[in-house]
Amino acid sequence: MITELRGGFNVKRFHTTHRTQEETVGHHSANVAAILLRLDPKCSRDLLVVALMHDIPEVYTGDVPAPFKWDNPDIKQGLDWGEQDYIDDNEIPDPKITPREQKLLKLADMLDLVLSSLEEMGRGNMYAKQLVQNGQEYIAGMDIGYELMYTCEQMVLEVKSKWQLTTSR
Repeated sequence: MITELRGGFNVKRFHTTHRTQEETVGHHSANVAAILLRLDPKCSRDLLVVALMHDIPEVYTGDVPAPFKWDNPDIKQGLDWGEQDYIDDNEIPDPKITPREQKLLKLADMLDLVLSSLEEMGRGNMYAKQLVQNGQEYIAGMDIGYELMYTCEQMVLEVKSKWQLTTSR
């Protein structure tokens, strides 16, 4: 199992998008866990485990871009089955989480897309602007309540401030 985990953490993300800084599943998973701790400082151990493991099967399936999966639900379902088979076959930790935790995980996953893409914009990569917009639209469509939305907005403002980004840039 450890070799599968280490291999999964090394999968490159954003292979279909121009990036100035390479990101791996390991980077992303650690960032998602950190975001979850900011969204819910008392989140469960199971949620943190799922956050760390959620993209490990991409060592088997690859990092298929979300818009492709959204446009091809049958292929997404096949990828989901393949990922679950990989998890089961390789004894990857896969605790069950509540529906609320599933929503928090999706929020943290999308927020990491927004934050990492804002950092890319800070490095001068304007290709990342569309990823920021896509992620923000997705989050805006989630039913997460005022408090979580406010916390997300604070994290976005924090990253924008660090990189001296404005809404026009």
